[in-house]
Amino acid sequence: METIARLSDRDLMLRAIELARKCTGKPNKISPKVGAVIARDGVIMGEAYRGELKTDEHGEFALIEKKLSGVTLAGATLLTTQEPCTSRNEPEAACALRIIERRIGKVFIGMLDPNPRRRGRGELQLRDAGIQIARFDFDLVPVVEELNRDFMRQYHRGVKRKRTAAETSDPVMPGQVGPNGYRIGYLENGDKVEWIPDDEAPGEEYSLLLRRNDKDIMDMYEELWEKVWWNRHQKWLGQIKLGEQQVSQPVLELAKEKAQQIEYKYGIENLSWDDVDWALLKGKMSSLAWVLGAEWDESLDT
Repeated sequence: METIARLSDRDLMLRAIELARKCTGKPNKISPKVGAVIARDGVIMGEAYRGELKTDEHGEFALIEKKLSGVTLAGATLLTTQEPCTSRNEPEAACALRIIERRIGKVFIGMLDPNPRRRGRGELQLRDAGIQIARFDFDLVPVVEELNRDFMRQYHRGVKRKRTAAETSDPVMPGQVGPNGYRIGYLENGDKVEWIPDDEAPGEEYSLLLRRNDKDIMDMYEELWEKVWWNRHQKWLGQIKLGEQQVSQPVLELAKEKAQQIEYKYGIENLSWDDVDWALLKGKMSSLAWVLGAEWDESLDT
């Protein structure tokens, strides 16, 4: 008998995020990257992403009304990277309404709608209909938000986050609380966190990351530099091909070996950036270099 693979909630979250990476939208329009998965007892029933079947079509709509139109979804679990919408232009019905109509039992949400006029409405509408609501794991939320950074910028322009002393100073003083008013401390790996009461598990807490530990900061710094080196290596190869650079064969072979190691480590698809991503990388490198006291030429501003 064939064994059916049953996935954990986290595995299903990661699958929804991978689907969101595939999203396409209309030219000259910034749309959210939304991936959606429906499962029952850990077994995937269907999956979709925004724009998969029709340009800019909502992922939840494509999944519920097209891919799984004839399938019983009552009691199933939906995992979607963004809060389902509560309003659509006629004659379309909102995704939240479709979820309620199909009697889905539980919905995991990766991030709330960044539009302040819609934020939280989808979650509340689902809750009011008796649907259980949960969030993606706390460490996956920044991944979803990073995927949607261009979409989020439309609503966050000019907004500057205020950080509390608990986030910006060490060590933690007795009785000190975080930005949400709860106790703060450190995980075993050195991450500084705020312990938030878990609404879904009374008496338990989950950790909200306030600042990464020193090792992870250094690891990220080194990872960014390896990716920068790889991109510069590609430019260098182009210059050699055009005869603009002269290099000995042993040096060239050594450089190619290093590039292959980086490609194997991160995946070649994760090593190239467009102009916007490169600008963001420069900002990250500058900030890390300043924090670490590195020389200015290590900040990528040169």
